[in-house]
Amino acid sequence: MMTATIRRCAAFLFAVFAVAACSDSSGTGTGLLTVRLTDAPFPFSDVASVDVFVVRVEAKTASTTDADAADENNHDGWTTIATPNTLINLLDLGGGKTVNLGATTLATGNYQSFRLILDTDQSSITLKDGTTPSISFPSAGHSGIKVILDQPIELTEDGSVMTLDFDIGRSFVMRGNSPSNGFNFKPVIHAVAEDITGSVAGSVHANTATGAAVPDATVEVLTDGSLVTDVDPTHVVATTSTDANGNFRIAFLLPGAYELRATPATASGFKPALLVGGLTITATSVTPNQVIVVAP
Repeated sequence: MMTATIRRCAAFLFAVFAVAACSDSSGTGTGLLTVRLTDAPFPFSDVASVDVFVVRVEAKTASTTDADAADENNHDGWTTIATPNTLINLLDLGGGKTVNLGATTLATGNYQSFRLILDTDQSSITLKDGTTPSISFPSAGHSGIKVILDQPIELTEDGSVMTLDFDIGRSFVMRGNSPSNGFNFKPVIHAVAEDITGSVAGSVHANTATGAAVPDATVEVLTDGSLVTDVDPTHVVATTSTDANGNFRIAFLLPGAYELRATPATASGFKPALLVGGLTITATSVTPNQVIVVAP
């Protein structure tokens, strides 16, 4: 994970962006907000890059609607907290990595809304064969996207680190059964405070816990009680994929009980499986060595 040095502050970390703040809780001071970027890795093995051009990030103390966030020309109550104006490959940010997008000083208090402005004309997906399939964005040019907050972000004197999670696999929906058909953009971006979250690390193996590693498997954190056959997207908390050695890591999870599911690539011949006994996440710690066994 890449982090920034904040004097007398901590950082707020998002799965798409991270925010650092220092302030008092009286509502009369100011807080420094630093923004970082990370991602929930894209599950498609034939994608080379997912490039998004981030124009700026904005915050608002009041709650807002998707339509309000989408209207870039509506500045009512919005404060710019970062202006990176840069192209970022989200595939570079898996496994809990983040990138700093900027920082600003804000009044203390609770912030209930965040949005990021993307330049969709400069954003694209490149496949491993070098082609760039079409993407259906809500609008051409600049597009505002509302960030989903698990709870309002409070800037206090002690500060906190919040991470915005840009879930590629759920944000870019493949049309048909081939990536060459293009994608529909349906952004799923969550934000959580890092200091109240934990993470899980493990691996996926074939047939036994010591069997061959299974690369390119999609690993999903699901709500507690979900079944291996569950297809309800609202039950998906976070996603990633295994690396060449079958390993995975998912960060920025709120404490609690979950299910952990591995879905191998179709060509592997293996079926999806759940982590036996379920998953428990504890704040500020890593739940390590979680092994999911898949079989034909």
